[in-house]
Amino acid sequence: MKINVDHEIRHDPEPDDADTITINARVFVGEDDYLPFSTTSFAKEFIDDENDGCRSKEELEYFLMEAVNDNDVILDAMLKLIVRVDEITCESSNEYSPGCALEVRLDFIPDYLIVDEDSQIQEAAQASFDEASNIRVRPASKLAIKNLSRKICKKKKIVKTGTRDKEIYNMICSTDDQKCTICLEEFHNGARLVTLPCGHDFDDDCIVKWFERSHVCPLCRYELQCEESMN
Repeated sequence: MKINVDHEIRHDPEPDDADTITINARVFVGEDDYLPFSTTSFAKEFIDDENDGCRSKEELEYFLMEAVNDNDVILDAMLKLIVRVDEITCESSNEYSPGCALEVRLDFIPDYLIVDEDSQIQEAAQASFDEASNIRVRPASKLAIKNLSRKICKKKKIVKTGTRDKEIYNMICSTDDQKCTICLEEFHNGARLVTLPCGHDFDDDCIVKWFERSHVCPLCRYELQCEESMN
């Protein structure tokens, strides 16, 4: 089973949410079906090893025992979660400060739902080739890949409406894309993105693997310089 841990920090939360951590867990039982869970407590209580009675930790463990029913997976998940929260909220953290609210997302994905990324990219590259058979698909040059524009995805709340917050996110070097169209996952805070000359954004790892097989943009078929043309 694969465990994904992601997080987001709110720097201007409501007073009652200051210094809290909210854990949102999902145990997937199908491609689009999952068992949801959410709990909130103070961040220091959650990472305190001596605080065995932390309500949010107890609630999360009970949920995982019911939904996952694998002690090794549960222990691994709790360790990853506590380490992640400790790293984010420690004094040396550059992105977190006292008074912030932290949301951590914890996903459990069974092995039978995991698609091999390399196979997925290879299939997508072949599909791109089939759609544009007049373009000979070749690997992009290593120099062209190295020189691609890169940036860090940075999300922040920028709008409030009435008594209920309306969250609108923007990114450093603003992008209209909200997810990588290769792996189909949303860009998360802190992710390293690549912007192609045609303006499309992708996860750095995904697009590098893509260009090892094809020199053509997955969306608009913009052509990067090929390895062959460098000889």
